[in-house]
Amino acid sequence: MASGTAYRCLQPGICVLNLYPEQSQETPPILHEILLNLDLTSIGMLRRVDTIMRRAVESLPAYSLLRALAPDTLEVIEAVKCSGYFPIRQLFAELCPPWCRTCPDFGPFLYLPTLTRSCYKCNFLRPEYQLATVGDVCWHFGLTPRDISRSAPPDHPRTRPAAPPTGRRVHGPPEAMQRAHEARIQQRYDDYTRRWEQYQQKLFEGGKSHRPWRRIVHESLLNNRAADVWRMEATVAFPYWDRQTRILEPGAYCRACTYHWEEWFADDWNPGTVSAFWNTHPPSREAAYRAFLEQDLPAHFRGCAAVKANDDFDTGEDGAYGWDGPDFVVGPRDVTAAGLK
Repeated sequence: MASGTAYRCLQPGICVLNLYPEQSQETPPILHEILLNLDLTSIGMLRRVDTIMRRAVESLPAYSLLRALAPDTLEVIEAVKCSGYFPIRQLFAELCPPWCRTCPDFGPFLYLPTLTRSCYKCNFLRPEYQLATVGDVCWHFGLTPRDISRSAPPDHPRTRPAAPPTGRRVHGPPEAMQRAHEARIQQRYDDYTRRWEQYQQKLFEGGKSHRPWRRIVHESLLNNRAADVWRMEATVAFPYWDRQTRILEPGAYCRACTYHWEEWFADDWNPGTVSAFWNTHPPSREAAYRAFLEQDLPAHFRGCAAVKANDDFDTGEDGAYGWDGPDFVVGPRDVTAAGLK
């Protein structure tokens, strides 16, 4: 043992990594460009690396705004495992323009297979938004669940436009894909015939047996009524961010159009059966589900037949009828401003 003199560092981090955050609090623009090309999964992992990376990620305006303005949308994207397929740049590009990508209407939704802004009408009527179950896609295009799992958005074959190209990659020309489909039809028919013969044999022998169930064969995904059930199942609410006014707009709806539809005042659909009701999309139903920017509603009110009917929306329950959310008056800006003075 021996004696000596020792000391402690007053600033132990002066020569190591702790120094760098003190030297620069600003993220270089080139780093922001790199971060914009990362997807949500990658940027989330990068954020957990260290303090420097966390500061760099949080200084990215696109990422910070998405987290602040559309947290529910990001949560759904992560829950359905789409967060690793699209860069932050693409998602932020859909936050700022208000219009549906396939029509001129306001789009309050985000269609996840292609990560594009969409509206109610296009989701329900346009074929490129049609979805199908994995079983139906495999059946019609001669695919297996493994073939489907190998594809990622926006080429995921559960969307109808992407299914035929996937089938052609597996089978070759359309004729080969059609032969695979016909072979599956024959296989299902043979399987049903075999089970039916076994059922008849047990009855002949005096035994008990359940009548075999014959699965329905849909000739086309387009003519499959069950396909309508999947409409909007890949769609999530997505507000619009106005950069100039810094206002977040989720969309506003015409109360008169909603009341007109939900109270069954509409006369432009065939009320023969419940299925006919849900499988038709008359103008009155589209009007009830159409979202607007608040500033565009006065122009809609001017020609809206439901507004001109001057119905009483008050039902005595929370002061409003129909969907969630309180009613509010919208008018031309100059008139509304004068009324508030």
